[in-house]
Amino acid sequence: MPYVSTFNRNQMMMCSWDSFVDPESIARLIDAFVNSLDLTKYEVKEAAKEGRPAYDPKGMYKLYIYGNRKGIRSSRKLAESCKVNLEVKWMLGGVEPDFRTISDFRKDNIDSLKDIFHEFNRRISGAVEWGFSSVDGSKFLANNSKDSNFTKNKLDDRIKWLNAHTDEYLRILKEMDEQEELEEIPEKLTREVVEAKLKEAQERLSRYESYQKLMEETGASQLSLTDADARLMKNKNGFAVAYNL
Repeated sequence: MPYVSTFNRNQMMMCSWDSFVDPESIARLIDAFVNSLDLTKYEVKEAAKEGRPAYDPKGMYKLYIYGNRKGIRSSRKLAESCKVNLEVKWMLGGVEPDFRTISDFRKDNIDSLKDIFHEFNRRISGAVEWGFSSVDGSKFLANNSKDSNFTKNKLDDRIKWLNAHTDEYLRILKEMDEQEELEEIPEKLTREVVEAKLKEAQERLSRYESYQKLMEETGASQLSLTDADARLMKNKNGFAVAYNL
């Protein structure tokens, strides 16, 4: 089958540098932004008056903003972009500063670079029509166990259950007082056993009621005793007390 035809490398062509840059390219936006800046408002290190002419600082700002938007961080890669990237060559007018010049410019003008980056982001955010954004989360298990996590419904059920057991223990103790022949009472339900269970139930009931009162006062939907910020949430294994980051 035939392949897509390619151009002839030796063919002469008439074109402008502007034709190599897409009309919607971020390079055009960066170029227009930096050209609109009044650099007297920023702390730009003054170029030396002797020796070889310095590079236009506006070109260097364009290079750094472009590198920031494209994820090009190192001075060496920025210097390489000046040689091979058509958008960068268009913005800088074909000049090719080396990596030391690019690195030194950043070190000498770090404050102005920060200010210009912030101004660029401010203008972009003001021009963009914002809509909705979606954020994904990752769930990490907490040290808090499920037994130490309480919801309103869980506390209501436990308080109801403990009230019923407390009433039952009190009923059994009342019957014991009324019985004349203690031999008829099963060994496992001696007065000491029932009183111990009653005391434990009353202590748990008091504790759960204090949790319930705290949740009502704070308006919290859940209460975790070990990790206060952890919540009971659904994950791939069912439910777990976790953090959603």
